[in-house]
Amino acid sequence: MITTKGLSFDYPEGDSFAFPDIALEEKKHLLILGPSGIGKTTLLHLLCGLLPPKSGEIYIDGTDVTALNRKALDLFRGQNIGVIFQHYHYIKSLTVEENLKLRQLFPKGEEDQVRRLALVDRLGLKNVLNHKVGQLSQGQKQRLAIGLGLIHRPKLILADEPTSNLDDENCAAVISLLKEEAELCGSSLTIITHDQRVKELFKNHIVL
Repeated sequence: MITTKGLSFDYPEGDSFAFPDIALEEKKHLLILGPSGIGKTTLLHLLCGLLPPKSGEIYIDGTDVTALNRKALDLFRGQNIGVIFQHYHYIKSLTVEENLKLRQLFPKGEEDQVRRLALVDRLGLKNVLNHKVGQLSQGQKQRLAIGLGLIHRPKLILADEPTSNLDDENCAAVISLLKEEAELCGSSLTIITHDQRVKELFKNHIVL
C-alpha cells in the first residue's frame, strides 16, 4: 500500500529531512514515532502529496504519486487517501452533517447517508449532527476531523497526532476507533505521532 525509497525534503528556510524507507502492506497498520521537530508532519504531507519531495519515490497502492500532476494528484488523494490532520480542517459555517456530506461528494459525486449516520454514531456525534462546528467542544471537533478522514472509505488512512490532547482512556479509545474503521473499510492505517503511549498498541512501528 505504501512504499517509499530515499525520501527527503528541504525547506527554503534551511530545515532538511531524510526519512527511513517505508513498506506497508495492504490492510496493515503502521505507527511512525518521533519527537517534535523531527519532520513527522512533513512526512505525512509528503505521503499524501501535499508536499513534493526533494528526492525519493512514493508509491501509494502501486501509483507513483510523485509523477502525478497537481490535478491528477488531487483526484487521487480525494479518492484513495483519508487524512486526519493535527489541526482541524472543516467549514465552520456548515453543520457536522453538512461537512461530512460535502466530503462524501468530493470527488465521487455521491453520498451515502447510511454510512454517514453509522459513522457519526460510532464517533459519538449523533446528538450534534445538526450543530454548526463553532458549537462543538474540542473533543467533538477532533472526532469530526476523524470522521472527515474516514467518511469516504479511503484505501489509506493517514493520521497526524490523533491522540496528542487526550487522556489515557480517550487515547486508547481513539486508536481503537481508527483500527476498527480501517478494518471495516479494508484500509491501511498509518499514525504519525510523538505519543509514546501509542507504541504498545502497534506491532509495526518506525522511529524517526
